[in-house]
Amino acid sequence: MIDHLTIDGLTFSLRLSPRRRTIGITVRHDGGLEVAAPAGCRRRHIESAVRGKLPWVRRKQAEIASRPSPPPRLWVNGETLPYLGTPYPLCFVADGGTPVRLRGGRFLMEPAAAADGRRHMIDWYAAHAGPLLARRVDRFAATVGASPASIAVKDLGRRWGTCHADGRLRFHWQIVLFPRPVLDYIVVHELAHLRELNHSRSFWGHVEAALPDYRERKAWLRHESGPFTL
Repeated sequence: MIDHLTIDGLTFSLRLSPRRRTIGITVRHDGGLEVAAPAGCRRRHIESAVRGKLPWVRRKQAEIASRPSPPPRLWVNGETLPYLGTPYPLCFVADGGTPVRLRGGRFLMEPAAAADGRRHMIDWYAAHAGPLLARRVDRFAATVGASPASIAVKDLGRRWGTCHADGRLRFHWQIVLFPRPVLDYIVVHELAHLRELNHSRSFWGHVEAALPDYRERKAWLRHESGPFTL
């Protein structure tokens, strides 16, 4: 179940799970706040744990707020759009094709699609994310020692990926904008949650077994992902 918790003016989404053994606090990439706790954990214990981490939470939010915002998209010829970390120039071509396609090192878009360019690009990214993520999940499932019941691509809002107690994995379409090593880190992160629905030492051990350099990938996601957006 998901509830909310407000402490010292900060509101956290609160998720209780029977699979959790510890209380974990997450500052999302947009500054949003989450607390995950074991089902049955007393609310006062959760509040106490959160209060003890408030200085850290405020520092993280300040770091995020200080990052420059990417410039707005103009949807004009020559504007670049990323895919797997590589920027591709946008070119408007009226040839009766699909609204968006990646061809010859360029994103080609029908001129009529420009008025709703963002939606058409999201559709393209989401369509290509599904097969790609299925392959990457298959690539790392044996190493992590866990296979999902299903995977899906969604607009997850403030999260890059989610793992559900019933084994479902969900990924944000936006992660296919990131370099492949970072996408792989997100995949492994969620696969590891099938083993440990927390961020314990054991959880990070599963991540490190699959990606010994996960710390560098995690740091990129935290500090460099801002411009990789629509």
